[in-house]
Amino acid sequence: MNIGSKTIAVINTLANVYASHRGYSGFFAKIRTAEWSNIFISPAVLLIATILKNAGHSVRIYNDLQNEIDPDKMNEEIILISSITPSSRRAYEIARLFPGRKIIMGGVHVSALPHEAVEYVDHVVVGECESKLVDLVEGRIKDKIVYGERVKNLDALPFLDFSLLKNLPDILPVQTSRGCNSRCNYCTIASMYGTYRFRSPENIINELLNFRERYGEIHKIDFRIDADFTFLRKRAMAVLNSMKAEGIRPKVIAANSRLQVYKDRELLQCLSRHNITLCIGIESLNQAVLDGYQKEQKETEILEAIKTLRDYGIKVMGYFIFGADHDDKDTLKKYSEFIDKSKIDFFQVSVLTPYPGTEFYKNLVLQKRLFTTDWTYYDGLHITFRPAKMTAHELQQEFMDFYKKKFSLKFLLNPRWLFNPEILRNKLLIYTLRKMFSTDMLNYYSFLETNSSKTIN
Repeated sequence: MNIGSKTIAVINTLANVYASHRGYSGFFAKIRTAEWSNIFISPAVLLIATILKNAGHSVRIYNDLQNEIDPDKMNEEIILISSITPSSRRAYEIARLFPGRKIIMGGVHVSALPHEAVEYVDHVVVGECESKLVDLVEGRIKDKIVYGERVKNLDALPFLDFSLLKNLPDILPVQTSRGCNSRCNYCTIASMYGTYRFRSPENIINELLNFRERYGEIHKIDFRIDADFTFLRKRAMAVLNSMKAEGIRPKVIAANSRLQVYKDRELLQCLSRHNITLCIGIESLNQAVLDGYQKEQKETEILEAIKTLRDYGIKVMGYFIFGADHDDKDTLKKYSEFIDKSKIDFFQVSVLTPYPGTEFYKNLVLQKRLFTTDWTYYDGLHITFRPAKMTAHELQQEFMDFYKKKFSLKFLLNPRWLFNPEILRNKLLIYTLRKMFSTDMLNYYSFLETNSSKTIN
């Protein structure tokens, strides 16, 4: 260890939605926690650990999933904690476990509410941390709240060092950009990262080649860390074509994209040659809702877009949101009918969630419509504000009923789903279903009966 080197624990916190999995061990732990999946591996955490390791420090990543957070067994002098909104409560709990040690916390939630987080830690980093990280760890920054700077040249960031993980992820996460030029009022990306910045195709390919050289062939790639992998069409095609030229041919590629991609036939031809699944934020089938979200797409194009993508052999994962002011008790029925009619490959429906830092959250605070700030429930599965056309209790019931009906035995026995192995491997779907029918969800449903009329001032 170098002189002046610090020992650092980097903790990947998990929302309490996954708390029960900490009790599993052995074979069942692998099944229950899907430890081979990258759901629980944050590339941001791995990047932090990589930067600190490269700076000469001794770094270990601790996964909150496997009962690894034990202060009596952790001797590191500095504790770095990253969290999102639904895991922030757990992050604060962990911070309290290490009195007397230097605690640094970052992530999208504390970036939006730094004065909340500062009560639990020595330093809160607001925004992107890379420019401040080493100085913070080495004691050259004394401020309690530290404002990071956006990385201008993403190619200058190091490649992720997967040797810091106990197991390689089944799906290789690759971030090729940061930020977003869209301004959807429910999304935290623009407020956290600003407008788009991109890595060069050459830098991305070098990272993939580096991974292959160290760890072997790449079977699956996840580009979904990007808000929109296809935003710069020529860059996206250059990345995919260079992958093919270098013999990097994963069986599965997943990437986020806007709906409008269906109009670019040259890009679609390129995508169709690479076993790609496009994940698209459909969000709503109501134009008034889309306009309210500041979503730049037309409801009349959605069905045509999915059909066009599937005609090119591109699989489509559609994201839907339920809970907007124009949504009512017929909304989820329309979603269900659309899912069947469009033959969309995968789908996920979430409850509209007012994440701190978004315009939607700010508006609800002004309107005094929030009834809980227990951030554990800000996970896309629980209603946390008073809806316009239903009570919160009714909305939660509609949401639960949707999943019960959509994933009934009759539905699952449909050959379209029964013989689709990717459905069985969709860990996020499995966890969503498990959470939907948990005791915790039933308790929250009961809580809504008596508490959803309250207002947080």
